Amino acid sequence: MFVESPIWALLLCLAGGVGRTLAEPLAMRQAQQQRIWTKHLLTGDNTGKQEMPAGIAYEREGFQQRRSINTPYWFDQVIDHFGSNQTFKQRIFINDDEYVPGGPVYLFNSGETPASPAYLSGGEPHTLAKATGGMLIIMEHRYYGKSYPVSNMSGPNMKYLNIDNALEDIAYFIRNAAGFVKGTIGVDISPASKWVATGGSYSATLAVWARKKYPDLIHAAYASSAPVLIEPDFYQYDQVVARALPCASDIASAVSVLDNILDSRNRTLIDKWKKAFALQDLKDDADFAGALTDQMSTTVQYYMPPAKGSDAPDSIAQLCGWFKNTRNIPLQNMADMTAAHIRNNRIDPVSAYSSDSGATNYALYQDGRAWFYQTCTQFGFWQSAPRPPLRRLRSKYVTSEWQSKPCQAFFGKDVSGIPDTQYLNDKFGGLTPDVSRVVFVNGLHDPWSELSVARNLPDSTRNVMITMPLASHVVDFYAANSRTDFGVDIARKNILEAIKMFLAQN
Repeated sequence: MFVESPIWALLLCLAGGVGRTLAEPLAMRQAQQQRIWTKHLLTGDNTGKQEMPAGIAYEREGFQQRRSINTPYWFDQVIDHFGSNQTFKQRIFINDDEYVPGGPVYLFNSGETPASPAYLSGGEPHTLAKATGGMLIIMEHRYYGKSYPVSNMSGPNMKYLNIDNALEDIAYFIRNAAGFVKGTIGVDISPASKWVATGGSYSATLAVWARKKYPDLIHAAYASSAPVLIEPDFYQYDQVVARALPCASDIASAVSVLDNILDSRNRTLIDKWKKAFALQDLKDDADFAGALTDQMSTTVQYYMPPAKGSDAPDSIAQLCGWFKNTRNIPLQNMADMTAAHIRNNRIDPVSAYSSDSGATNYALYQDGRAWFYQTCTQFGFWQSAPRPPLRRLRSKYVTSEWQSKPCQAFFGKDVSGIPDTQYLNDKFGGLTPDVSRVVFVNGLHDPWSELSVARNLPDSTRNVMITMPLASHVVDFYAANSRTDFGVDIARKNILEAIKMFLAQN
C-alpha cells in the first residue's frame, strides 16, 4: 500500500514502475516511487483480441506452438459487481511451466502497479510456484496499467474504483478461471488445485482481505508488507524513517529551523532558502516544505544493504554523508542534498511537487492518479509530521489536511479527501484480522510495517509472521535470489515452509 513523497501519501506499494520520468505531476510521481520495488518491464498490448464464449477474451498468438509467457490475455471483468453487468477487458498473464495437476494456483493481483510478465519468471511468487508445482497468474488491478473500465479518468468516471469491486474482481476471476485458462493456454486447472493469493504492499492487503472474505475460494495467502490498518493521519511513517537514519537528529534540526523561517513570513528569507534547495519555482510554501521529504523517505522505504563484494554505495550512509559537513548548519546541508537530488534526477519541481499539478489531466494510463483517488476516497495514508513532543523529520506544514486538499481539484467537490477509514478497519479487522493460513512478512526498516501485522495475532497458531530486521518494503518479494544476506534467505525459507504447511491442510 504501499509509497511516499512529499505531498500525498506514497503508499504501498507499493507500492512502482520505474519506467516513468521524474518530472511528472506529483500524484503520478508518488505512485511511481511507491512502486519502485516492482522493477516492471512493461510488455504486451491490447491487439489481437478474439471473443470466447461466456464473455472470455484472449490472445491466440502462439497457442498451437509454445507460447511466450509475456503474452497478455484479456478477461471480461464486470465493471460494477454491485450494479451493471457490463464488462471491461482486464489484463492477465499466466505461467504454467511448473504446474502439475493438483498443484496450487498462485494469484498475484498487481495492485497499484501495472501487471508485468517479469514476475512470471522472477520474484517470490514464481519461486513458490516452482517449489510446489504451481501455476502463477498475474491479474492487473482495475484502473491500472491497461485495464480500464472507463474512457477517461475524470472524477465521475472513477466511481468504480473501490475496495469492494477490487476484491470481487479476484473472486469473479477465480470462479471463471478454469474456462478462461483452458480457453487461452489450453491447460486444465485441476479441481484439486488450491488457490493462494499473493501480493506486496497494497496488493498484499488485497491478498489478506480476499482470503478473509472468500475463504471458500482462497486457501491461503502470502502478504509482503501489507498495510492492513487504514490510517488517515499516518505520522508513524516519519518515526520509522527517523529510527532508520543515523543523521535523523541533524535532519530534525534542519526542519525545525526551516519551520521557524516559514513562520516568520519573511518573504525575502523564505525565497532565499527556496533557491538554495533548487525549489524557487514552487509558489506554495507548504509545497516547498513537503518536497523536502522526498529523498529521505524513498531512501528508507526501499533500502537494501549493498550485496557483499559489491561496489554499490549504502544508500542510507550516502544520504547521511551530506550532514557530515560541519562547516555548514544542518539546514544548508539539507539544501545542498536536495538541490543535488533534483539536479541529478532532472526533476521539474513544479510538475513533481505542486499540489494541483495534473489535476485536470483526465487521460488514461495515469497509475498515480488512480492511486491518489484511492487515498482520497478510502485510505488516507497521509504521511504527516508527528506532533510535539515527538521528533519529526518533516515540516509541521506537512499535515494530512494539506495533503488531502487537492482531492477536490482532481476529482470534484464530492471527494473531500476525508475517507471513512473506520469502515474498512471495522470490516477487515485492522491489525487483528480474523484470518487463517496467511504468511505476513515485514522488514523492520519499512515505514509501512507500522500498519502491518508484524507481531503475533491473538491466535498466532493459524498464521505465520516473519520479520526481517535489516530489510524494508517488500524486499522478500522482489530481491534477487542470489541475495542470501540480511536475513532475506531465511525469510524465504520460512515463507516456503509456511506455504507448504498450509497447502497440506484441508
